[in-house]
Amino acid sequence: MTLKIKYVPQPNSDFCQSACIAMALGTDDIHGIRNALVSQGIAGDPAVMADYLRPRVKSYKFLIDGSLNDAKKALDDECVVITHGWFTRIGHVITLVGYEPDPNTMSYRFIVHDPWAEYNFPKGDHDDSKIGESVRYSSYGMYATCVNSADYDHALEIYSKKRLLSTEENAWLHIIKP
Repeated sequence: MTLKIKYVPQPNSDFCQSACIAMALGTDDIHGIRNALVSQGIAGDPAVMADYLRPRVKSYKFLIDGSLNDAKKALDDECVVITHGWFTRIGHVITLVGYEPDPNTMSYRFIVHDPWAEYNFPKGDHDDSKIGESVRYSSYGMYATCVNSADYDHALEIYSKKRLLSTEENAWLHIIKP
């Protein structure tokens, strides 16, 4: 299952969390969201994002120690999931809109709206020639970047070893019912 939410690209490297919130809210007003986040603190701080989201959605839950299984359950419940990962050296925020079996790994992969572009896990960078709408990110890549790593280099190392523990709880997840 894939949620039908509008893809909103980020205009520059400072707007990933604003673009993801805009997607969850069904708006294009990423500049207004960014201004509101900055007025409350650091835009990428999950607590600041939570304070902004909570009064604007039907249902909201924040997990500071979520797992990939928690993300899948939220998607099964038709919730949008916003999470952070070490996709860049300073981190990056993406929106999960679904998941499906991954025939390449015999596991699963997430369907992601990445507001920057499609991420290339083996290379550790975004491919700016590809839009980030409804891209498929392997469970191994998501585990390495969003759950198990302490920083960008660590995420690349974990991904190269193809480790996966879907129950490990170390990801922050904004679980949103728009």
